[in-house]
Formats: sequence, structure tokens, C-alpha cells
Amino acid sequence: MTRIFAVALTLFFFVIPGCGIYSFKNTSLPSHIKTVDIPVMSNLSLEPDIADEITRELNREVLSKNLFKISSEKGDATIIGKITNYENTPYIYGASGTKQADVDQYIVRITADMEFIDNKEDKSLFEGSVRGEGIYNFKTESEQTGREKAIKDVVQRLLESSMQSW
Repeated sequence: MTRIFAVALTLFFFVIPGCGIYSFKNTSLPSHIKTVDIPVMSNLSLEPDIADEITRELNREVLSKNLFKISSEKGDATIIGKITNYENTPYIYGASGTKQADVDQYIVRITADMEFIDNKEDKSLFEGSVRGEGIYNFKTESEQTGREKAIKDVVQRLLESSMQSW
């Protein structure tokens, strides 16, 4: 019985502390970065308002995950983005009774070039392209549904890419 207790106690002390290692908050982020400013992204796509929507979602996500305080002026860091592509294309085809293929699902893809800049050290912490996707059912949903999914996805991928680079 004491042997089982000793093994359980040993596992507890080695396994439980390791559970926090992969949390989103515990990154090797420079400790001097407490605030971030996120200017409205530029839009090179032909889709109006997409840059504003992604900027709002990025602000919301940073606040909801309590990653940084958002600064209206120059923060300790800056996230700069440029929307380079927006497309809404057929994704899955189904058969119709007229010997012709119908589109069952579409996919919205948004591509953005992003940079996370450490303003205190004057260096880039992350620079790269991220792409978000949102699939929607053509018969029951609208492009707006796919668009919202793609916006959430591109923001999530940006944050994940940024965190991995630290």
C-alpha cells in the first residue's frame, strides 16, 4: 500500500507541474511587453470592411485572453496587418437531379501579412503570412457565416504563430 502511495505521490509531483507549461499565457514573451497597439489593418483585397472586421476581432481576442492591455497610443508592442486576399470559392460539390453538379459548401479564405513588433527593443518578434478559412453550407448559411469563421480563424492563427515565435 505504501509503495502505491509513493508511486502516486511521485507521479503527482512530476506530472501536475508540467500541466501548465503549454498554457497560452506562459510564453517566453519579453517581460517588458505589457501593452499593445493594434492599428486598423490595411486592405489590399477587393472585399470592403474586411480589414476593420479583422482588426476588431483581433482586439477582442487579445482582451478576452487577457494577453495584453490595448493601448490607443504606441504600446510596448504593435501588431501590424495587411489583408492581401479574400476569396469565396466552391468547396464541396453535390449531385443534382439535372445531371449537373451543385455546390453544397463554399469556403471563405482570408490571407494576411502580419508583423508583431517589440517597440521597446525595436525589433520584429513575428513576421509572416497567415491564412484563415471558414466553410459554410450554401443551402442553409450565407457567405457572412463563412466570413465570420474565416476572420476568427485568421486571428487565431496570427496569435498562435506569434506565440510560437517567442
